[in-house]
Amino acid sequence: MKSITHHSTFAMAFTLLFNGLMVFGCCIFLPEKPIFFTILGIMLLMNLLGFCYAPYAIAADSEAITMVSLLRKRRIALRDVESVELRQPAAGHVRICASGGYYGFWGLFSERGLGRYRGFYGKDSDCFLVRLKNGDKYMLGCGKPAQMVEYIQSHIPSDK
Repeated sequence: MKSITHHSTFAMAFTLLFNGLMVFGCCIFLPEKPIFFTILGIMLLMNLLGFCYAPYAIAADSEAITMVSLLRKRRIALRDVESVELRQPAAGHVRICASGGYYGFWGLFSERGLGRYRGFYGKDSDCFLVRLKNGDKYMLGCGKPAQMVEYIQSHIPSDK
């Protein structure tokens, strides 16, 4: 099963605004080569990070959950999954080392009651929480979270 990640209006607007300001800055400082190349370098680095880490889709099969970005995939083996449930991130979550809207929400977050978790989603309402046996947690998001949770739950191996 595969489901594309939908991004919130805020995330899309923030990404467009940031990139637009960077292009504007490049245009303004074109005669000033050091400033121009600094702005251009920051813009290219930020976009590369976005393409490598930002959520594009969630895929699941009988062996793993795959977080798909444009330039990278990360897999979580289903044998390592303890549970999966529909859950939205709390409004008061804290970004430890994460994007708060640039190409979605991705990185390391923390929230009271849940602790630290890795986020990989486009909007809060499309999220589900994956808990691993080693204590790690992933807040993932896709366009069909209820169907994805049901699919993953049906494929988690039992330890009996």
